[in-house]
Amino acid sequence: MKGESITLIKEEVLTLGRLVETTVYEVTRLLKGDKRADISLVERQEEEINTLCREIEEKCVDLLIERDTAHGAKEIRALVSIPLIASKLERLADHAIRVAKFASWALEDQIEIPEELPKMAASVYHMVQELLLCFLTDSPSKAKEILASDNNVDYLHDLLSKKLLSDLGEQESATAQMRAQFLFCSRFLERMGDACTSIAKRVYFLSTGERIPQ
Repeated sequence: MKGESITLIKEEVLTLGRLVETTVYEVTRLLKGDKRADISLVERQEEEINTLCREIEEKCVDLLIERDTAHGAKEIRALVSIPLIASKLERLADHAIRVAKFASWALEDQIEIPEELPKMAASVYHMVQELLLCFLTDSPSKAKEILASDNNVDYLHDLLSKKLLSDLGEQESATAQMRAQFLFCSRFLERMGDACTSIAKRVYFLSTGERIPQ
């Protein structure tokens, strides 16, 4: 019965993850200038993501406080790890929503977005897809692959930051403010990549009982 309860909770985490995946996908489309991208979908899903995250945490706590010893070691790790994973997914979505709002505004005002930003979003979107598969399969090897994937996001973030900051002091006020917005977006996308690696490390621990080697 306890195993079934944890399985149901894991299914809810996958549902949460798919909502986040959809959010990141729409962010990627917005940054690419796709007029079919739907900022309203991102906004509607925000509350659904927040609610589901709270429900997952509450269910895990309810199972932990039951007075029995029926849980095995891996089940205990799952009950400890799942609320943290859900929280990270929610935070990832929060960052994505901020980027989506900026991208929607830039699209409406026909502002050219640096090519690094849609590349970063596409990399993060792929990481989220792999993360859901990693969580579903309890795959330690895939968790390591996700950590390696974050290197590309970090590289693009560093590249864009250097490009935007190189002559920031020489720019007109409006241009400087726009560059600052691009920097914020890049930072949010970089944090989304970090959230993916944090979840991957947690899935590795859930699966093996060990910390992922650095």
